Amino acid sequence: MKSIFTIIAILCLALVLSSCGSKNAQPSANTNSSTTLTTTDDSVAEAPPRELTPEQIEARKFFEQANELARKDEDQAAADIYQKAISLDPDFADAHLRLAMSYEVLGKKDEAEEEYKKAAEAYEKFVRHNQKDAKAHFNMGLAYNHLRKPEEAVKAFRQAVKLDPENSDHQYELGIAYGKARLYQESFNALEKATELDPDNYRAQEALEQAKINLQRWQAMVKQQEAIARRQGSKNSNANANANLNVSPIPEPRY
Repeated sequence: MKSIFTIIAILCLALVLSSCGSKNAQPSANTNSSTTLTTTDDSVAEAPPRELTPEQIEARKFFEQANELARKDEDQAAADIYQKAISLDPDFADAHLRLAMSYEVLGKKDEAEEEYKKAAEAYEKFVRHNQKDAKAHFNMGLAYNHLRKPEEAVKAFRQAVKLDPENSDHQYELGIAYGKARLYQESFNALEKATELDPDNYRAQEALEQAKINLQRWQAMVKQQEAIARRQGSKNSNANANANLNVSPIPEPRY
């Protein structure tokens, strides 16, 4: 009998260990699955870098050539080369943005606006798979800024600042975008941060002075509106009190 009980005990122990082993193995699979489905923007894993096609490699060579021409103020020649880069890689967001800037310098406003739109669209597509690319978010903000879409620009610049908070230029552009969106306190805060990060950022210093003026004007306007509202409320209260004195003792019917 003892031998039978011993065998049964061994079998039970084996089953328990087997069950524990399967339970320990299962969570890792579930964790991977749930992570894929429930990750937030902050924790999404970056897509692995895609290997460039020969056309994309050639497009980047053209892009560098165009950048060199732009640095020499040869804007028309630069625009022509940017177009070649885009013809090889239509989703090349940086090339669309630089082409838009070249068109703007050349006074081609309609062409510039069209390229800014294409740049914004290309960056939106790019950051969906490269959410932690601060430069891409920053450039997307620049495109939206030129398109006079301050809300979209703020969203892009905020992400760039979140990813690279010590970058003075990112803070500066965020402050400018906040100002265009009439978020004056936020504009002042961002520009103040930009000057703290880089005391030699004279653009940020000048913009901060203007942001301070805008904030003071806005605060004064808010106080004035609050005072008007209080006076109006007081008038309404007095009017209601006077009306109550003349009310007939017979209540009016309610419908």
